[in-house]
Amino acid sequence: LLDRIRADFNAANPGIVIEIGRYPGNGVVVKIDQEREAKAVDGADAGITSEIPWTEERAKGGLLRTPSGPSSRAWPAKFMIGGVAPVLALEPFLLAYNTNLVKTPITGYRDLLRPEFKGKVNTTEPVSSTVVAWYDWLEKTQGGDFMAKFAANSPLILGGGTVQNAQSVVAGETLVTAFSIMTVVTPLLAQGAPIKAVQPNPALGTRALGVIPTTARRPNAALVFMDYMTSPRGQTIWAGKGEAASALPGIPGALDAAGISFIDLTVYTPDVVKAYIGKWKQQFTGR
Repeated sequence: LLDRIRADFNAANPGIVIEIGRYPGNGVVVKIDQEREAKAVDGADAGITSEIPWTEERAKGGLLRTPSGPSSRAWPAKFMIGGVAPVLALEPFLLAYNTNLVKTPITGYRDLLRPEFKGKVNTTEPVSSTVVAWYDWLEKTQGGDFMAKFAANSPLILGGGTVQNAQSVVAGETLVTAFSIMTVVTPLLAQGAPIKAVQPNPALGTRALGVIPTTARRPNAALVFMDYMTSPRGQTIWAGKGEAASALPGIPGALDAAGISFIDLTVYTPDVVKAYIGKWKQQFTGR
């Protein structure tokens, strides 16, 4: 995805060259804060992050620049966080299954309870607030009996995130993963792997935000980049391969934005996360 964005942006804007740094988790916003506090000579001109509380706080503090290009100005207001950060992609959590080994298609989370999937579903250990929020959302949307029945169906608990989950399905170690994203599944499909992703309805998802720190040394280039990302062209590059939904209607190939709800991580304080993990471990591992 990043390679596609870089190549197409450079083609559309000769003379502006993107250098991309990729950081896991909240690493993007941590680096932006560190560069500001250290008064770094140079640093990020723009960032892409899912850290909404951070974005809202920095926007209130006047530490993020407002995008001002024509596409940015036309961006839907409900997808502009703090008035300064456009939601560039909506990425739902998905189910995925092995198409060679699963003969009856899967359509939603309740299918994980099917008897033939006992011991043959993989899921993710709740090692972060995002995964805790997903499990909590499952409890609230799939019926009061879902979590107990899911645990009783003996899912394989994996700790390697969505990549390991999908690889387990492709290898036939498990038949279904309860927790995946399309950006992991798409490269496997391109390699001919026997895997199919399913967007449940409803689905829970995350939002990728674009931010421009006021410390940007090349603010005009950053504004051009953000305007590209909010344009139909930029949105097609991001979402057009079915890896995300777009805030813009009519993007060909994009996932369906309807039915996706989003995590409010402000609810999941460290104490809430710790308590939930304890409950989850008791239910799923007996410890």
